[in-house]
Amino acid sequence: MTVEAGRPVAMQARGRKRREALLAAARQLLAERESSQITLADIAARAEVSKSSAYHFYTDAIELFVELVSLLDGEFQRAIARPVAQVADWEELMGIVIDRAAGYFEDNPAAQQLMLSSQTPPAIKRYSRRADVDTSRLIENLIDAHFVLPDLPDRSRIFFYAIEAADLMFGLSLFERGALLREMVEEAKRMSCAYLGLYIPRHLPRREGAGD
Repeated sequence: MTVEAGRPVAMQARGRKRREALLAAARQLLAERESSQITLADIAARAEVSKSSAYHFYTDAIELFVELVSLLDGEFQRAIARPVAQVADWEELMGIVIDRAAGYFEDNPAAQQLMLSSQTPPAIKRYSRRADVDTSRLIENLIDAHFVLPDLPDRSRIFFYAIEAADLMFGLSLFERGALLREMVEEAKRMSCAYLGLYIPRHLPRREGAGD
């Protein structure tokens, strides 16, 4: 009875480890070649997992990449939403967030490919775009923790568009220059802040104790 009861748990643990190995292998391969050049068989070979096991978890590499990008989005959001010390205004805070975003992408080639590249498959782009909605809310909340934001209709949508503007500049930098260049990061800041500045005054009331 004890052995039989423990068997499903052990099988689940082995399955989880294989899945984690496949995701880690995909991340490694995305640092070496384009996503379109990677098959599920390639990922299985790198992970030292049988192809039959890989196809048990995923129908193809795209399905695996969708799961991987969900993990990357979680990492990305944690990286940019860390607490910030006192800042002069919301534009400075927005600049810090965009610098953090750039730093994350510079350190994570897989995230560059799956979240920014013009070659990203449509299924992954759709998932990443939905995740950007959550990211924009995190940034809105971070700024709102420091300053009293005006009560605007569709305020969250405004922040979403500002984040998409930064993403556009990051993606253009990768497309045109093959790397995330500092000048394009600065351009991303200017674009995002200029758009937000159409709706949000530069000088906002500071929340008591913000950044302490």
